Amino acid sequence: MKVRNICLLAVLPLMLFACKKEIRNPMSVGSVGAPWEVLVVMDKKAWDAPEGRALHDILDMDVPGLPQFEPMFSVSRCDVAEFKGILKPVRNIIQVEISNKYSVPKLHYYKDQWATNQTVVKIVAPDNEQFIEFVNASANAIYDIFYRAETDRSLTFIRKSRNKEFAKIVYNTFGMEILVPETMRSYKVSDNFFWASNGIQARKRQDMVIYSYPYTDPNTFTLEYLCQKRDSVMKANIPGGPKGSYMARQEQYETTFRALSVRGKYAAEIRGLWEVRGDVMGGPYVSLTRLDEVNQRVVTVEIFVYAPNEDKRNLVRFNEAILYSAKFPGEFDVPEESEQ
Repeated sequence: MKVRNICLLAVLPLMLFACKKEIRNPMSVGSVGAPWEVLVVMDKKAWDAPEGRALHDILDMDVPGLPQFEPMFSVSRCDVAEFKGILKPVRNIIQVEISNKYSVPKLHYYKDQWATNQTVVKIVAPDNEQFIEFVNASANAIYDIFYRAETDRSLTFIRKSRNKEFAKIVYNTFGMEILVPETMRSYKVSDNFFWASNGIQARKRQDMVIYSYPYTDPNTFTLEYLCQKRDSVMKANIPGGPKGSYMARQEQYETTFRALSVRGKYAAEIRGLWEVRGDVMGGPYVSLTRLDEVNQRVVTVEIFVYAPNEDKRNLVRFNEAILYSAKFPGEFDVPEESEQ
């Protein structure tokens, strides 16, 4: 099994990069554009130069846990002089200004600058060399800003059309709250296990699983332990079509582990690929495991998708927003968190 352990701080403190968050007056127009699209406002000459390539390479990084290469963001660009009219309401924007009027590089973050539900990042630097160095050092901060924005948008959408019946079943089974997408219409429930899906006939299948078990070992929150637990739970509860088939991880592919903070508490995120042993189905999955302190139990919420011959980034990203809507006893009055 190929394993990559990623140990990151939950949120990179933006102040380390001399960043500033400013909120402007929101406009009446709503933001436009598809999820995970970013418009870079930067003249073509600079975009084609090393400073532009540095920013491009960050936005074009491979999304972990997918079966094929897909970039973090779909990137488009316009010259500074072209940035007006219909381009200003784009949902995700990065503005670049390199000028000797600045003494140090900085990252500014704006919400609802020219449209509602819009996120704008402006990066300034005194020269090209400092811009490149700053952008490389700020890669995680830039990604976090847009990840949070897109996840919040997904949660807002799900909240408006959630499956209240399934959410009630989850509450009765686990004593926890979670947003279940309205598209999930079938389910299975057993002891400490819940599985919801939009159905085997769906062209893009989307599933969510929740399971829990007592917290007895401090070594629970390791990649090896959580993967072994996942394999045993899925084998017991999610059979394939052919007799004797069952869900399992694709061990020959990379599995990533990341330590996060959700509502100020530790959480373990795992990304990898699943398959049905004895069948031909497979795809990516993302899980988030947390400790329910009140009940002293470990709870894992996982989403997995099946969309053969389709790009999967947006489908996975939309569904993984569900993970951050989960609330345990003592958290019911705390707003959802997009990430970390």
